[in-house]
Amino acid sequence: MTPVLDRRPGVDSPYAWRLAFLSMFCIGLGGGAIYLPVVALKEIAAEFGDRRAVPSMAYMLGFFAMGLGGVFMGWLADRTSPRVPLLIAGVSIFLGGWLAASGDELLLYAGYALPLGFLGNAATFTPAMNNIQGWFEKRRSTAVSIISVGPAISGFTWPQVYRWLLPDHGWRQSLIIYGVTAGVLLFLCAFYVRPSPVARAKAARPKEDLSILPMPSSFLMGMLSAAAFCCCAAMAVPFVHMVAFCGDLGLSPARGSEAISLILLSAVAATFAMGRLSDHIGPLKVSLLCSAVQVVSLTGYVFVQGLAGIYILAMIHGIPYIAIVQGYALILRRLYGSNIAGWRLGVVMLFAMAGMAAGGWIGGAVFDATLSYRPAFQLALAFDLLNFMLLGLLFVGRRRTMAGLTV
Repeated sequence: MTPVLDRRPGVDSPYAWRLAFLSMFCIGLGGGAIYLPVVALKEIAAEFGDRRAVPSMAYMLGFFAMGLGGVFMGWLADRTSPRVPLLIAGVSIFLGGWLAASGDELLLYAGYALPLGFLGNAATFTPAMNNIQGWFEKRRSTAVSIISVGPAISGFTWPQVYRWLLPDHGWRQSLIIYGVTAGVLLFLCAFYVRPSPVARAKAARPKEDLSILPMPSSFLMGMLSAAAFCCCAAMAVPFVHMVAFCGDLGLSPARGSEAISLILLSAVAATFAMGRLSDHIGPLKVSLLCSAVQVVSLTGYVFVQGLAGIYILAMIHGIPYIAIVQGYALILRRLYGSNIAGWRLGVVMLFAMAGMAAGGWIGGAVFDATLSYRPAFQLALAFDLLNFMLLGLLFVGRRRTMAGLTV
């Protein structure tokens, strides 16, 4: 009897590369709602008593809910298929745009927290990141880089779309248009997504081997989660407050927007460069390098006074903006192996998103208390130094473990 050949695509196949780019596209779609409160801050605030805290709260809830939902979606993808979270994301974003735009302040918060954040944006990143790593062996870091630039693509694209829509349609109708467009496209894209060959062989896979870890798993997860929170809190302070900071220096808001664009442009280029570098020296060393680069940029923000300096620091600040986060996914895979549980990346991303949300709020709170961004940048620098220390401890612990294995 002739054996049945498995014609499904395998590791490092052309389909795997197409899936990487499709996943990047889906992540870019899923993150679009986050940028409306930034672009339409004044318009949204005007409908709620001119309180800028209202769109700021929607932004923070969207980010935090994305991180929290990533844990659940990573778990769900492990037990079903990476296609299932994406189908949920399509339906949720379709409905979430309407919910958040349809009523009062509470509905705005509910829409951003649940369908747009927890069930929507969260379902696009963590499952895709976990799935794509199972599709690659030779160029895994490059594939992860493609996935990782999805948020930057979203940050480039959707603010421009909203600037085009807002004058004629207002923020409510613009949010509904986003929900319909992104929701339908995500739902359709989900049917192209397949689980990786590793996931297909799940029944034959052994459980995680925690004995190979350089330290207890719970301590390791806690350390990586704390490092993710610290680096993203430090990252968010200048990013979220760049326009206001430029205004305090006597520069126009357009110059601040240009600086943000420079951060994102630098981030896209650096993500691929750092992904290739990870193939040669390992993701943990690359994450340490990114943390050191962030120390340089944050130190500069404490003292910068002119536009040229801001542009230079923006390009430096963009180098670790995405690369340090993609490093955590690669570190987890390197430490836990191919049998890693999908929820682990979700937990680390939860703390990363919480750091982004908290960093944006901390920058404003410190400025309100001191009427200066210098203390806020100093606090951001302290967060990043703590991140560098945590990654350094992990690096030392892993080296000692490897040295012990070779004795």
